[in-house]
Parts: sequence; structure tokens; C-alpha cells
Amino acid sequence: MASLQDRCTSLISRFHRSPDASARTLLVTVFGDSIVPHGGEVWIGSLLRLVEPLGISERLARTSLHRLVGEGLLITRRHGRRSFYSVAPPARNDFREAERRIYHSRRGDPWDGRWTVVVETNGIAAPARAAIRQHLAWLGFGSLGPPVHVCPLDRTEELGQLLPTLGLADQVAVFRGRVPSSIGLADRDLVEAMSSDLDGLERAWRTFLRRFRPLAEAAAGDRGGVDGQTAFLTRTLLVHAYRRIVLREPELPGELWPRAWVGETAYEVAACCYRALAAGADAHLAGICDTGGAALPAVDRAYARRYAPAWDRQRRRSLT
Repeated sequence: MASLQDRCTSLISRFHRSPDASARTLLVTVFGDSIVPHGGEVWIGSLLRLVEPLGISERLARTSLHRLVGEGLLITRRHGRRSFYSVAPPARNDFREAERRIYHSRRGDPWDGRWTVVVETNGIAAPARAAIRQHLAWLGFGSLGPPVHVCPLDRTEELGQLLPTLGLADQVAVFRGRVPSSIGLADRDLVEAMSSDLDGLERAWRTFLRRFRPLAEAAAGDRGGVDGQTAFLTRTLLVHAYRRIVLREPELPGELWPRAWVGETAYEVAACCYRALAAGADAHLAGICDTGGAALPAVDRAYARRYAPAWDRQRRRSLT
């Protein structure tokens, strides 16, 4: 069987031959996966060195960073002649929410049978309407029609913070409750209405598994390890591919998912790969990132618990 190093090298080579991600979206992945948990800020010179092996030229990286600043996702500061980039304060909640959905699956959480319902009122300006709908999608809401959005998870706290930030506290109504039997709709009907493309998601997950399951299998039986740069590049491609699918999923508790949902298998595979690559990727990051002579800041607690539910399940299975 091919080694993990060989599998990773092959994956990176295939990406070079046929890239399936833009420089802009890959940079978002690098910030969310690597920069945010390691202090949150990076010198552009270090960032260029990190992403150049993915085929992202300096010109393309600078253009993409300029776009991300313009979109309000990143901010930049000058220190002498150097430019440093970090996540913009208004975007930090979105990055935290993406972190939770990518690394900390809640598909198995118990459900109290209630739904969070958001209703847009008339008079919301088009830019604000687009912004609230984008945020609701990130929070796992599905649409029952243009003004009505539903989610089975309790999102009232997040919405209580988000709506005033967007200036919409008085223009969006939020409810939390059970579906009355008198309206003729069951919970499954709402799931079908808010997740009309489960078949498309299943196909996307199966493509993900064809691409990354060989890495997980190699990682399970390979003690040779991977060099740091290869580990970092592979982890970036892994997380990028995973987040592009999982952030399209509706947020549903376990009992509302189809039986044996393939996304759970994908989560286990991503966890196995991530665990095998993390140490080498972090060592590479520490060696590349220029922090003015200081050590790379220690990671936050949440970083150590990434994919922990899958690791815990794998550990329990190994003991039985």
C-alpha cells in the first residue's frame, strides 16, 4: 500500500494539474484553519511562502487579499514597511461559526423538537437583506420561501447578537417553538423544504471520500509520517474540500438526518487525516511564519479539540 507521504504528494500534484479552488477561497481556508488559531495575524511575506507551493503567485495572492479586505473579511495593518493581515472584527463571528461546523459536528446532538423561525419584514434594504440571508445560511438556516427561514437548533442567542450588528433588530422577527399539528406539516416536511438538495450533498460527499479515504487508510497504517510542507498543503486542501460541502449542509439534529448519512463517514475520514497531518503542518507553520523573533503564539483551546468527537469514537472502538 502507498505510504501517507506518497498519497499526500499525489493529491497535491493532482491539484496542481487541475486546481478546483480559487486563490481567494484557499486563502480564506488558510486563515480559518491555520492563522486564526495561531495568533490570528500573519505577515504577507510569510503568507506568500505558505501558499506559493499551491500555485498561488505573489501577484494573485496580493490581488485576492485586496479583494478579501474589500469584502470586509480581512483587515490589514502596517508595521514599518511590512503589511500584516488578520480577520476583520465583524467577520470573526462568521469564522467562529465556520470553525464549529467544520471541526465540531453536532449531527448527534439531542433535539427538543422545537424550531427557530426567522421572518423578514417588508422594507429591508436589498444589501441588508442579502447580508442577513448569508448570515442565516452560515447559521444553518434553510428557506421556506424568501422571507421565512427555519433551523431546528436554538439560534436565538446568535441572532440576538447578529441582528443589532446588522441594524435589523426591529425588522426581523424571531420565534422558537414546535410545529403545530393543525397546520398539516410534520418536522420531516420542514427538513425536505429547507434541504432540497440532499442528493447533491450526498454526491459531493462521495466525491470527497473517493479523494481522501485513501489518505485516511494510509494514515491508519503508516508510522513514517509526512514532511512539514506536504502536511500543511495537504491539510489545507483537506479542510478546503470539507468546508465547501459541510457549510452547504442544513444544521439538523441526528434524528432528522437520513439513516447512515454519508456526511458522518466523511467527518470520520477528515478527522483521521487531520490528526495525521496536524503536527507536521503546525511545525511547518511555525517555521515559516515571521513573528519578529518571538515564538508562534500558542493555539487556543478549541484548536486542540478539532474533530475530537470522531477521535473519541475511534478510541472507544479500538478499546472494544
